[in-house]
Amino acid sequence: MRQFGFALVGIMLLASSAWAQHDPAEKVKDVAGAKPTIELVFVIDTTSSMGGLIEGAKQKVWGIVNEVMKSPSKPEVRMGLVAFRDHGDAYVTNVLPITRDLDKVYSTLMAYAAVGGGDAPEDVRQALCDGVRKAGWAERSPNVAQILFLVGDAPPHNDYSDEPDTIASASEAVKKGIIVNTIQCGNMQGTDTAWKAIARAGEGEYFAIAQNGGVVAVATPFDAELAKLGAKVGSTYMAFGGGMAGPAAAEFRRQKAGMQARLEASVTAAAPKAAAADRAYNKAINAAAYDDSDLVQAVENGKVKLESIKTEELPDELQKLTPEARQKMVDEKIAERKKIREQIVELSKKRDAYIAEVQKKQADASKSGFDSAVSDALKAQISRRVVKP
Repeated sequence: MRQFGFALVGIMLLASSAWAQHDPAEKVKDVAGAKPTIELVFVIDTTSSMGGLIEGAKQKVWGIVNEVMKSPSKPEVRMGLVAFRDHGDAYVTNVLPITRDLDKVYSTLMAYAAVGGGDAPEDVRQALCDGVRKAGWAERSPNVAQILFLVGDAPPHNDYSDEPDTIASASEAVKKGIIVNTIQCGNMQGTDTAWKAIARAGEGEYFAIAQNGGVVAVATPFDAELAKLGAKVGSTYMAFGGGMAGPAAAEFRRQKAGMQARLEASVTAAAPKAAAADRAYNKAINAAAYDDSDLVQAVENGKVKLESIKTEELPDELQKLTPEARQKMVDEKIAERKKIREQIVELSKKRDAYIAEVQKKQADASKSGFDSAVSDALKAQISRRVVKP
């Protein structure tokens, strides 16, 4: 698992270089609110005592997203992360702003390690403030539900008087249209009082779960095949763009394609099998499964027309082809992707039935875990914020 985290860190470092370049694919606007949209931010304590919860989140995050996407309004899901520790640790907060690139979110989550802490209270004040102010929430809209989860086991350092009070931050969130929920891991003295007060001020819910996160992941005979199919969908990714002609644009596309290939290989080889299976299902149901540099997705969704793209911005394998041959190759990629998606959906039905049967036999085992707390809150709160189409 640690090797997987290191591999993904490397992928993300390469990504930061590629993403920094101008990409004409960005003309595909990433605007929230055009359709029902859910923005989720998890503010997570990543100190030593939170190892179990973090591993559980890595297991379940794709399943949580899928459950939301399967709801009747079929909303787009965007997610952000705020990892926090305390003064004297490697960082106080580490913010990944809200994005629809869920692979980027997952890569960041997988790289989290539970380290540091040790003095009970943590810097919850700065963490919650950054979750409200720095997470990149969209402008308030009747089609957007914005929900934050504060997850941890230790109370705030209330002696950090130079940082915003947690109640003030929760109240600020409400004014912006953001619901604030709290999830307490374990039973450390003082945490429940603080977490309940934050949830009240944030018009959200308070949940108490086991110190280890209480996540129950059911292994199935279908997980490995679904992981392979997920990687197979990813192999149809075709990078385009680059914003310039010549070697720089070609290098941009090469990096993009290489990062996607390495991510698929890493997920297949080392991610938790249940998570890899859930990720595969997401690739089958998510119209924005890949970033805006994926030509196949952009053409399939009608975001760009192949004939409107400059030759030097096309994938290398298309540049020397005639316009007709280019269209044929992209159409074949789209058809291939659709076929794999259908296989994933059918296999996922069998997996769901298997999991349901197992869960009948362990009826109470997963009712108080991290994933069930998040799911319960989302079911109750999304309808409070989103106007159904």
